[in-house]
Amino acid sequence: MIGQAEEPPVASAQNSRLRALWSALDAAAGPASTLATLAALVRALSASDYGILVIALAASGLSMAVNPAIAATTTKFVSELSGQPKFGGRTVAGVITVSLMMVFLIDLVLLLGTAVFNEPLSLWVFGAAVAHTRHVGQILLLAVLSIGTQQIEAVLAAALRGLERFRRQALIEILSRAALTAVVIYVAWHTRSLEMILIAQCAVYLASMLIRAVALRRLLPDKRLFELSGRAEAGALFRYGGWMWLTALAGVAYTSADRIIIGRSLGAAPAGQYNIYVQITQLIHFIPSSLFAFSFPAFSRLAAQGSTGGGEIVKSYKSYLHTVSLSALAMAAAMMVFWPWILRILAGTGFAGGQFGAPGILTVNFLLLACNVVPYYLLLALGRARTVSMITTASMLAALVLMALLIPRYGLEGAALARLAYGVGSLILLQRAQRLLKLT
Repeated sequence: MIGQAEEPPVASAQNSRLRALWSALDAAAGPASTLATLAALVRALSASDYGILVIALAASGLSMAVNPAIAATTTKFVSELSGQPKFGGRTVAGVITVSLMMVFLIDLVLLLGTAVFNEPLSLWVFGAAVAHTRHVGQILLLAVLSIGTQQIEAVLAAALRGLERFRRQALIEILSRAALTAVVIYVAWHTRSLEMILIAQCAVYLASMLIRAVALRRLLPDKRLFELSGRAEAGALFRYGGWMWLTALAGVAYTSADRIIIGRSLGAAPAGQYNIYVQITQLIHFIPSSLFAFSFPAFSRLAAQGSTGGGEIVKSYKSYLHTVSLSALAMAAAMMVFWPWILRILAGTGFAGGQFGAPGILTVNFLLLACNVVPYYLLLALGRARTVSMITTASMLAALVLMALLIPRYGLEGAALARLAYGVGSLILLQRAQRLLKLT
């Protein structure tokens, strides 16, 4: 085993509940921080400034498309190696080293590219009306730096999840997100400066990254976080991660493009309004996805055991799918009933927006995505990255095409309708997972 047995891999119902509990706390930290920060920023900043910040972060997220795939690949391989050191010529430290090097190099290239081509990029992202009236180039550069630092942090968090140290990861996540919320809100209220807000984000992400690195290092053999890697680690990551990268490229475009198109077509303020709708309704998918994130390394570990883990996989899959579907449906119903109250708390009394139209369509979309959380994790854990990639990428590309067609004509409702293509297309994952389980 690797490190001290803080949370040994187990199959009992009690330990599954504990892992779910810590995953839930881990999951709650991110959206809670986001919503608290959102509530403060929409009050501290003008509608235009908040929209510019949303567009800058969306464009920066688009530039970091490959990195989430590296994090997911890291979780899979670390979980497989957690009980089998040097399995297949690979080591946990070697996998982590390759992942961190890849993310760092990608971030560095993108940061330098943004600095060199700052003016044309700013013009393309924000449009001439905004780019010529505000110095948005520096904002875009800081946004790329912020997202890049967060992506390195995400790889370290993925390794902790791969080791199934959910308690340790959850505690770090809670503390780091609480610090991020407090610092960003303080800076926003006292400076009203987008540049200072982004600098504050970078500082907190950097501190969180160092804390995760120290925590991860203590768990590894000989307390070595970095290890000279060979072809085994890099080859395995590229073979499996290639399909994950395709999914991530489409995924980041899917989550960012609508806000950029809205900003260019309708203005920065509508982009900020739409972002608020997405931030709230995406909880229907985000919470179950993070709550059951432990199932990904758990399924991977069971799959590595061969036929002996097959029965446990089937049993766990059915239980998790039932729980996720019912909880997502309950959240969606509650959100629509209490939508005016939720919106008033988070966005203020002067913010208009009923529960129908764009919010209602987004709710349906995220409900469909939530019902495919467990099939998604199962297929990835069983090595079906190509299947997942082809289905999700095709669905998201269809959504991207619809965004370009519908947003200029129907505005925010068009953006929400376009996103729905991904939710509907992802239902194929459910069918593929059911078919695969029959062969297990």
